[in-house]
Amino acid sequence: MARALFAWELGGDLGHARRTLHVARELQALGHQVAFAFLDLTPLGGEAPDSAEWFQAPVIQAPPPPTTAPVNASEILLNRGFGDAAAVVGGLRGWFGLFSLWKPDVLVADYAPGALLAARAVGLKRIAIGTGFSSPPVEDPMPPLRNWAPPADAELNRADSRLVAGTAEAFKRLDLHSHAPTRAADLFRADATLLCTWPEIDPFGPRDDGAEYLGPQDDPGAGAAGAWQTEARPRVFAYLKPRDPRFLDVLAALRAVSGEAIVAAPGLTLEEAVKLSSPTVRVRSEALALQALLPTADLCLCHGGPGIVGRSLEAGVPLAILPMHVEQLLVGRRVASSGAGMLSPLQSDKPDLRGWLAEAVARQDLREAAAASTLRKRVRSSAAQRIARELA
Repeated sequence: MARALFAWELGGDLGHARRTLHVARELQALGHQVAFAFLDLTPLGGEAPDSAEWFQAPVIQAPPPPTTAPVNASEILLNRGFGDAAAVVGGLRGWFGLFSLWKPDVLVADYAPGALLAARAVGLKRIAIGTGFSSPPVEDPMPPLRNWAPPADAELNRADSRLVAGTAEAFKRLDLHSHAPTRAADLFRADATLLCTWPEIDPFGPRDDGAEYLGPQDDPGAGAAGAWQTEARPRVFAYLKPRDPRFLDVLAALRAVSGEAIVAAPGLTLEEAVKLSSPTVRVRSEALALQALLPTADLCLCHGGPGIVGRSLEAGVPLAILPMHVEQLLVGRRVASSGAGMLSPLQSDKPDLRGWLAEAVARQDLREAAAASTLRKRVRSSAAQRIARELA
């Protein structure tokens, strides 16, 4: 029996927690002990195994928000405080204390760069899991986030150099200079990198850097039950964030376009969801089980989270994608380039969401491309079993 510590530090969506919890439960069923160190402990309530211990993840203090978009993964970490040696020292010492307290045999990191860095320092086995964005290709320089308008290599190299300088100085202050990363790619490197997605929707595209594609690790049967109540078409299943400024406009567009729509909008109260519902658009305040709804939907409307995108294409359902941040935009561009979905208008302050949705549900070519997707019926591999092999 081995001890696996699951860590999550960055990223605000619940996909990190749901994926990690699913893998942890499977690993525990294989006879291993698990514990969690999360940015936000709330998702663990009612979901974590009873025997698992919970810890608050050490958080590196971020500087004031930048005024420009990050050019690569290195700059994302710089924007989260990883260029400040004193802040990194604090984060590392927090992780060292947690490692000493729980004594894990392996760290399983889902967008947990501080935990990966601390595990590197003490020689703890590191396994990175995620959807691809949190585990970018390990290249020199680290690849641009917007490859359709890439910055000059000099700009990428500057971001990489600043990240290495900050972390190297932190290691020096801890008398761990010999373990310090020498390249930005070292901060993202692990003993095994398990991508819980498919090459077709990897934000960086298919890669050959040793990362392994396993497919989504969430449980499509998890969540509250939902069912279509009529035969009206088109059927639109939507998974949306109520904090999106476009949320109410999207609901209005759905009322105008769909025969029947079911909207999962975690973050709403039950009362808010009921108030926003109509005879043709039912809004739910919780996550819904996908396997009962997606296979008979005509369109999936979402922000571009790789989990819902992967499940939709596996079911042969086309997508309409409303990105809220760069990872979702990258996934959305991959889907659009395959012909199986449409991105929302990105350049307009007042996009015609009704017209966009009407086009998405009407386009036969989207349905055909989704039905022919290479993801149809693809079988995932178990991340828990892959982790167990590392522990053998």
